[in-house]
Amino acid sequence: MSLQNESGKRNIGRPVRQYSTMAELRDEIDHLDRSLVELLSIRQGYMAQAAHIKQDRNLVRDEERVEDVISKVIIHARKAGADPALVEKLYRQMIEWCINYEMDIFDSRGRT
Repeated sequence: MSLQNESGKRNIGRPVRQYSTMAELRDEIDHLDRSLVELLSIRQGYMAQAAHIKQDRNLVRDEERVEDVISKVIIHARKAGADPALVEKLYRQMIEWCINYEMDIFDSRGRT
């Protein structure tokens, strides 16, 4: 499903509903935030797996992979009607956090 939002950009998937009260709008935002947190938790689990799979600490930071992920999310942001600059900034911060998280796990296992 693809609909246009009020700015004329496409929204992929779930349309942005219109609400008449701030209470309803805030409830929907809270619901969306819970969903985002659940997805972040899943992503964090995958980062933990990556730390266990990688055999060398130097493999934790992979700049080519970082730029590949950023490129893909920017393309998808454009398709989804999200602000590509916002998505890029959030992803760069999240990826940096994930790299540090992986390094902490890697180091805690006593590998170098």
